[in-house]
Amino acid sequence: MLGIMGAMNTPEAPQKEQVRILVVDDHPNTAATLARALAQLGPIVNVISATSGHDALEKVKTVGVDILFTDMIMPEMTGLELIEKMQKHPAGKPAFTYLVTAYDVPGLKVTAQRLKVNEVIVKPVRPERIFQIATHAIQEMKQTTRPVKAAVAEKKKFKILVADDRPDNITLLTRYLEYEGYENIIARDGLETLDKVRDELPDLVLLDVNMPHKDGFTVLEEIRSDPAVRHIPVIILTAARLDPSDVQSGLNLGADDYVTKPFDRHELMARIRTKLRVKEAEDVIRRRNRELNLLPQIGKELSARVDIKDVANILLKRTVETLGAMQGNMIIFATGDEGEQNFEVSISGESSKREEVKLADNLLKHITESREGVVIENAQDSPFWTVSGESAIRSALVAPLHGRRELLGVLTLTHEQENYFNLDHLLLLQAIASQAAIAAENARLYSSVAQEQKRVAAVLRHAAEAILMFDTHGRLVLLNPAGEKLFTDFKTKINQPLSAEHGYDVFVNMLEDARATRIAKSGEVLWPDKRTFVTLITPIEDGGQIAILHDVTHFKDLEQVKNEFIATASHDLKNPITTIAGFSTLLSQAGPLNEQQRDFVDRIQCATQNMSELVQNMVSLAQMDLQATQKHEPVELGVLLADMVDEFRLQAATKNQALEFEPFEAPTTISGDPLQLKQLFRNLIGNAIKYSPEGGRIKVAAGADKKNIRVDVQDTGYGIPAADLPFIFDRFYRVRNGKVSEIEGNGLGLAIVKSIVEHHCGQISVESEVDKGTCFTFTLPLRN
Repeated sequence: MLGIMGAMNTPEAPQKEQVRILVVDDHPNTAATLARALAQLGPIVNVISATSGHDALEKVKTVGVDILFTDMIMPEMTGLELIEKMQKHPAGKPAFTYLVTAYDVPGLKVTAQRLKVNEVIVKPVRPERIFQIATHAIQEMKQTTRPVKAAVAEKKKFKILVADDRPDNITLLTRYLEYEGYENIIARDGLETLDKVRDELPDLVLLDVNMPHKDGFTVLEEIRSDPAVRHIPVIILTAARLDPSDVQSGLNLGADDYVTKPFDRHELMARIRTKLRVKEAEDVIRRRNRELNLLPQIGKELSARVDIKDVANILLKRTVETLGAMQGNMIIFATGDEGEQNFEVSISGESSKREEVKLADNLLKHITESREGVVIENAQDSPFWTVSGESAIRSALVAPLHGRRELLGVLTLTHEQENYFNLDHLLLLQAIASQAAIAAENARLYSSVAQEQKRVAAVLRHAAEAILMFDTHGRLVLLNPAGEKLFTDFKTKINQPLSAEHGYDVFVNMLEDARATRIAKSGEVLWPDKRTFVTLITPIEDGGQIAILHDVTHFKDLEQVKNEFIATASHDLKNPITTIAGFSTLLSQAGPLNEQQRDFVDRIQCATQNMSELVQNMVSLAQMDLQATQKHEPVELGVLLADMVDEFRLQAATKNQALEFEPFEAPTTISGDPLQLKQLFRNLIGNAIKYSPEGGRIKVAAGADKKNIRVDVQDTGYGIPAADLPFIFDRFYRVRNGKVSEIEGNGLGLAIVKSIVEHHCGQISVESEVDKGTCFTFTLPLRN
């Protein structure tokens, strides 16, 4: 690069390669201040300052720039426009670009990102900050390795052969080519031209026709007949052969273009650029063809492998042989599962000794962040490579194996020669690594699925519950051993629906209902052999369903024994309670009682009344559980409800409470047990009066629609805390806080209410607020 310009130059500065920095700001003082700050980096930099975009382009029209700092707002040309022009500079675009702006305008960063600006710096910005940014950029440029992204970004310098026997023509053409940033080779006759084409392999040939030894047409014919160089584009450039027939002959021989002298410089350069673009594309195709010879072989072999170590061995063997590497390594990282560790597979080339490969931390960091591979040209002096003392490795190639979510591992190739690997090698290795990553992820997935299948099989095999899976058409596709024991009278068949002819109609109907509604269903199913199962049917994503049946026959038997015991014990308790109540009443008739004795008698009678209510409630619950008292008949609910309200009017009046009733608008008939329905209303209305203070208000409202009746029992009582609401229908549950806890009760009244409602195929709910009241609402189906 050139020396430092203007005031930044020092005569004693050593003439070695420098970093060229361009600073552009329309305020001369600002530009000069930043230039002085950057000049402190020393003789390694060449600082160029400019006060406008046009000034900057003029100062660097023949040289490239490594780092560009430009202001955004400038006359005639904005900073973004300057950056865009610099990216098309013949000598190559800057390696690092920074845009300085006073306003963080919406969309500016998006545009800057599109132009690959490294950073948008918002003013005010101190010179020290610019110094730090430049220092960091220079450090990155000094790295001995070339990450792929940087290598791809570099502008390729094309090599053009100028074949002409006239020195003035050669001078003119080479000057034009150098200005455009091209390298040039000179040949002065036909034989020299052919030698240079075969030895130098130029990217393009500018070929004169009239030359000594062999004319241009003969040279062109020999180039096109040589398979090694026939792909090189040739432009004939002549002042002698201008006849259309000559042009036709040249094009028929294989010339890519035919330009006559005198020519327009800009037109010629445009034609050259066009041919070079075509050659670049063709070079890519040729390289891809070479890659395609290897990739299908690897892909074919990998597709049949499910073991990750087999995948690594096949891939490394093919790659090491094809690229002539000394050694290949694939390192697969652990997924983080307990007990899993990194593992490595290594393949050595013929007559090569295997060496241990250690990945440097900053190499892993780089490939993780950039998602790109690295060409290590000198492994002995690279921060990206760890070398042992006697290592024969001199160059290396590293490609990451990226999965869908994480870095799976790395693929490395090594060689004993420096600069052995190039960008083409890396692009091929990255293509192979992509296939390897897919294969590795598939192998890992296969292993995971296999392990999961083993776990699921173990769960199914040892589960006490019967588990059955059905497809979208109701066919049985899976059942576990417990499921096989469900059917004792016939053998179930996989891929066949369950038959409804063997007494399993309730279960089959539940399956059909769940399949039709796509809603989970649960309930009890009585099996033909008198077993009882709690059944849960759940739809699955593919349209099928899973049924889980839990045998509760033993618990049902225990429940039956418990209910029978409670019913018997409660019945047997009635007689002694009645005796105690009767004799306590007779005590006053046996003789006069003093005040203390009368208090004792009152307490005995109160206790016996509570015990009698408790026993009666337990008997009622036991009978309902045993379904021993279900006698459903048509019931005119409006009449029954009116009688129940009238029954409690006197009790409400003793507490100065208002008992309001809104009856049904029309006669309403349901199917039910009149005695149980009366007990339902007694419990609800009695509780409303019991748990409301004096002067309170109780309202019983009834209504009906086409299918159901609805009854609301609302009070202005003490209310129920929200924490207790989920449990108030549980047996023996009592609210322990507030004024409600001060009122006596046994905690069975609401349990009986819920049981009666459910035995009549209804539903009940409650809403309550402390110190404001409670509303119980239940619905029952109308009689058809």
